[in-house]
Amino acid sequence: MSTDQFMLQQFLTLRDEIRDSKARIFWLLIIGIALVVLASFMAAEFPAAFANAAIPFILLGLMLSFVSEQNNIARAGRYLREVVEPRIENLDGWEHWLETKPHLRDVDHYFVLGFSVLFLVFFAITTSLTLVQLDKRTSEVYVAAAAIAYALGAFCTAVVLWRHWRSSTAVKESTPAPAAN
Repeated sequence: MSTDQFMLQQFLTLRDEIRDSKARIFWLLIIGIALVVLASFMAAEFPAAFANAAIPFILLGLMLSFVSEQNNIARAGRYLREVVEPRIENLDGWEHWLETKPHLRDVDHYFVLGFSVLFLVFFAITTSLTLVQLDKRTSEVYVAAAAIAYALGAFCTAVVLWRHWRSSTAVKESTPAPAAN
């Protein structure tokens, strides 16, 4: 296999990986919403069950899965920009072109920001509702344990979100052209 054929195969594979990650993000959102609605219904119908307590964890899992898929897309794009595109002479590829126009990535950043804010609001609401429900129905030990579990989960998710935000908003510094002699 020649180098050109190998690079073409890498490009096609990464393009498919990006497409698959975008499809998984869509299904994560659909399934996540369905699980939250189902758990909310279960919590309303069976208040003695722990369905309400599961909702914040469902949201944490949904958010971490979303960030994981976003990182898959970013990694594939970065590889295309740094490894595949430089081998194409006299042509700037898609990723290089996007790097020179950071305003074109604003929608992606706002989507991640909007989704994260929405997630955090839902997480705060469901966590507080769960802790209030647990406080009315169980002992303080369960309330404290749930609060600690939610706080640890939120902290871990916040770290992941922070790292994802920093890596997803980083743009390659353009290097100045060498001075003409």
